[in-house]
Amino acid sequence: MTQFLRPSTYLNLAVRFIQIIIVFPMAVLFSFYIPPYGSMNYELHFMLCLVLATSTSLLITRISRRLIVLMFFSIVGMFIFNSMFKDQTFEGMYDDYNAMLVNMTSNPHKVSYLKPVHGTFFQTQRVKSAMQPTHPKVRSFAVENSTRYFHDEYYRKFGKITRYFSLFRHIRLNWKYVNDPLGMDYYSPPTESMGLLAGDCDDYAILMASSVMAIGGEARVVISPSHMYTEVKVGTVDDLDKVSFAVRSLFPDEVAGGKIHFHETGGDLWLNFDYTASYPGGPFLEPELYSVISFEK
Repeated sequence: MTQFLRPSTYLNLAVRFIQIIIVFPMAVLFSFYIPPYGSMNYELHFMLCLVLATSTSLLITRISRRLIVLMFFSIVGMFIFNSMFKDQTFEGMYDDYNAMLVNMTSNPHKVSYLKPVHGTFFQTQRVKSAMQPTHPKVRSFAVENSTRYFHDEYYRKFGKITRYFSLFRHIRLNWKYVNDPLGMDYYSPPTESMGLLAGDCDDYAILMASSVMAIGGEARVVISPSHMYTEVKVGTVDDLDKVSFAVRSLFPDEVAGGKIHFHETGGDLWLNFDYTASYPGGPFLEPELYSVISFEK
């Protein structure tokens, strides 16, 4: 009992605790800078980085307990500094890796997989900060344009997805692509974009997602290698035939025999609402995905 109460015992416990919790952020860094071998699955790649981080933590602790403690406080200090001055938090990193592990492999066209890329998790906080689904002006914009197209007969037949499709048609038909300011990645808030109906892909994605959420829908923003777009939840995988029929009924000229592109997550059906597609569920501009930004209901 006396031995258990010794200060050295508590010190050893503290070192062991640090040794464990430092593994995940170290694995994140390893996955950024060590590319996967060949066609290795990215989830497997991250697990191998996790094993490497664990081994590294054990080795550093064996060499010097002070060194592992110093690494711990350096990482904590980095997160505190970034949270205070750069709006970059651990939550963003968690969201990105949570998205990476989401099951999105059931697309019938086998077009997507996720991989982590240095810096993408910081975009999560910026996108979430730009979202305005509860702003009165965004709500008014969404209500007005969700009823602009497709008469009530379609609403009775297909339900609320008719409203989402009306928003898609209005925003996409009127959207004009305009680059960000030189040397700056500018995220336009929806209250600005809805008046201009102009901007780049992230401005469009944020406006589309905010508008869909403003009328009770569920949306998320997807980041790909050089692009950003919105996906909208339109039901479950069991509703695929119904959703496909709705798209082909409301966008017959645009679909013209084309395929419906989607992702499935936990049984939910998410449809591509990108402006590069001429209809909801149109082809993905970039099949490869880096992260998925989800929003609370």
